[in-house]
Amino acid sequence: MSEKHISTTALARQIRKESKELFILLAQGGWIVKVDNHWQLTEKGKFEGGIYINHPKYGEYIAWPESVQDHPLLRLLPEAPLSATHLGNKVDLPARLINLLLAESGWIKRHIRGWLVTARGKTIGGEQHTSEQSGIPFATWPETLLDNPIFLASIAQLKGDSFFSSHKTLSGQIAETHSGFVVENWLYLANVHHACNYSLTVDSETVVADFFLPDLQIAIDIWGAADDAASLVDKLCKQDFYKKHGYEYIEIHDETIVQLDELLAKQLLGFGLAVY
Repeated sequence: MSEKHISTTALARQIRKESKELFILLAQGGWIVKVDNHWQLTEKGKFEGGIYINHPKYGEYIAWPESVQDHPLLRLLPEAPLSATHLGNKVDLPARLINLLLAESGWIKRHIRGWLVTARGKTIGGEQHTSEQSGIPFATWPETLLDNPIFLASIAQLKGDSFFSSHKTLSGQIAETHSGFVVENWLYLANVHHACNYSLTVDSETVVADFFLPDLQIAIDIWGAADDAASLVDKLCKQDFYKKHGYEYIEIHDETIVQLDELLAKQLLGFGLAVY
């Protein structure tokens, strides 16, 4: 069976490097050359296994055997410092949440605007920078952070992957459902004051909100697409209670949990709470 070939961009992603750096290195190594603003294989590149692939949507591009990632040339790639945006791109999370995770681990702390590297952050390679345009401080990190077990564990927590091995959230709460696990971690990291499984009682009527934000008097409930009849009755009772007694409420559905950061931040902003 012939070896699988992948694009230069996919190769860069696989070895956790920036694609721009990889293109430059391959050109310097004589594997590729730019002709009329398009990359072409040299004889050296072909010798190293490079081929052309025609894609119906993206057209022709250069692809490499996956084994090329072990080639000595690729070891010359610099260990470029990674910003929160770069880290977020590698783990599929927005930069804002990456910074919150780094702060939760004690590696950075919030400034008036921006972030400052702490002494603990410097021990794992964090470097302090300041934007020339805005003067806002920010941090960069070595690629070794992507192998740091604390960082990886935090990522798994926030994305909900670790729920299946432990129901304990970042705040120490025990979550009964995967969606509740993800929401609790998000609220905790975003520093949103909240309570879990909170009982609201008015005139002998009681409902239990999945989450409650006392500062804004907002209830948050999670509902699933496959909820049974009893759950649907509970949903209607809660909605009636909130409307009758003047509580704001937010409903989160299991199928949209992957968009939680975007959706919940937008809804909270509508109620006057900006999440940074």
